[in-house]
Amino acid sequence: MDIFTFPSMSQHQTFDYVIAGAGSAGCTLAARLCEDPDVTVCLVEAGGSSNSLFVRMPAGNGFIFGNPRFDWGYESVPQAGLDGRTIYYPRGKGLGGTSLMNGLIYVRGNRLDFDRWRDMGIPGWGYADVLPYFKKSETAPHRDSEFHGQSGPLKISPAENYCAVSQMFVEAAQQAGAAFNDDFNAARQVGVGRFDATVFNGQRQSTSATYLQQRPANLTILTGTRVLRVGFRGNRATGLEVSINGISQTINAEREIISCLGAFESPKLLMLSGIGPAAHLQGHGIEPIVDLSGVGESLQDHPNMPLTFEINDRSLSFARYQRLDRAISLGMRYLVNKSGPATGPFWSTALFHAFDGGNLPDLEVFCTPMVVREGAGGAGWSLQNILNPGRAILARGKTAAPGIQFDINLLRPESRGSVRLASTNPADHPLIDPGYFSQQQDVETLIDGVDHIRKLTSRPALSKLVGDEIAVGPQVKSRSSMAAGLRQHITTGHHPVSTCRIGADDDAQAVLDAQFRVRGVEGLRVVDASAFPDQLSGNPNAAVIMMAERAADMLLDRPQLEPAQI
Repeated sequence: MDIFTFPSMSQHQTFDYVIAGAGSAGCTLAARLCEDPDVTVCLVEAGGSSNSLFVRMPAGNGFIFGNPRFDWGYESVPQAGLDGRTIYYPRGKGLGGTSLMNGLIYVRGNRLDFDRWRDMGIPGWGYADVLPYFKKSETAPHRDSEFHGQSGPLKISPAENYCAVSQMFVEAAQQAGAAFNDDFNAARQVGVGRFDATVFNGQRQSTSATYLQQRPANLTILTGTRVLRVGFRGNRATGLEVSINGISQTINAEREIISCLGAFESPKLLMLSGIGPAAHLQGHGIEPIVDLSGVGESLQDHPNMPLTFEINDRSLSFARYQRLDRAISLGMRYLVNKSGPATGPFWSTALFHAFDGGNLPDLEVFCTPMVVREGAGGAGWSLQNILNPGRAILARGKTAAPGIQFDINLLRPESRGSVRLASTNPADHPLIDPGYFSQQQDVETLIDGVDHIRKLTSRPALSKLVGDEIAVGPQVKSRSSMAAGLRQHITTGHHPVSTCRIGADDDAQAVLDAQFRVRGVEGLRVVDASAFPDQLSGNPNAAVIMMAERAADMLLDRPQLEPAQI
């Protein structure tokens, strides 16, 4: 793919559409808009080309996390609900955005999530409305065509590394009452099974590698270009102010500007441009264009509790691949013929658990046959550190240890947070406050989740393999001590959403209408995870791509696909 970075925008500086951010939404939207040969599109990305072996290799994201070439490395403000701890938020930097480094899990969310959006007074957002766009985006030849597509850019396949431990987990979950589910994106989400991954022929299917595999002639891509703010004439957005090699310039939009910068940066861009809570903007010396109190509000994330155990048969743990000779063998198999464990994530199974036995899960639990540890051990003689000097610093000292890790994601947290400006400098990260555990019910539900997974590990399929509990620790038994343990161990599920959310016309906190248009101005839309009306029951990447598919039809005045009849 050809990438053009212009040192000067003296020519070709006016386009029909200007897209800020080349992540999952931005790449998808650019490709679909360019299907109309009569329009011109400029896609602006602050990162680089993302051309790296470790991006393409599914198991290579350990090299990407914390690496400033690929990771923006956000950090939350201290969390009162987590005893003052801050949370590290890796977010992708470069063409493809966070699809360069995510966990590759293809889960769309629950059909009841989308029906809830429709019932919130947002027309056209029920499950029947969105399913055709999920199908349009994907190629899943191994799946039932009633729920899956066979000709879309995003290729998916069953997750690799469905190993002995993964199979034991699936069997133990069934022994604990879960139904086996061979497709979390079909008729029913609840249950346990092997998930689909955005991997094809051993390579990560980022949106840059799929939707922009071949660059359309009417698409201009600017890398290394920082977005500063949106320019207005009255209340109409007319251009995107950017910095190229430290020089501020304006890229003009004849039709519209679309922010695809994600749940942290899209609200920041709106606020820097004068759209947001008036008092907050004025406190930073920004004159409000529109007083939109919902900008930066309603932040939701999936809190993740990593429950870890020793493993009684260390030969089954994927931590064995950290040994130098095995790491070399793993890497060579991948380089020579795209085979072996490096062709997939080191997790392949999930449990969607509903405490009430219904169809809307409370938890999403992943089983990984190794334990990710912080601190000492990140440095040393290993293939990873030879290939990537300084990994112990860039990856914050993380290393794998023999064991089993169950990542328990709370899918529908009641806690809400916010994103606010730290300053008027566009290069400064915003103030990110996910508000973890600001609602006690989230603590209670996760305690129940830990209790359920503990019971699951005692089932016959896993009981002989699972050793002593590492974290939170076998001594932690009462609900009060468990709550304290959760506060010390909770991490992000990497799914921040809803900071510029779509909402009904009478929703005072809604930033966008049902067609992604920013309320109170013209010519400006936001299409990314920040637009979610609320949190989904699963990983957001597939839904972000679906949203961009829909937005392209809206922008080009094409009719929406016919709702599914299921």
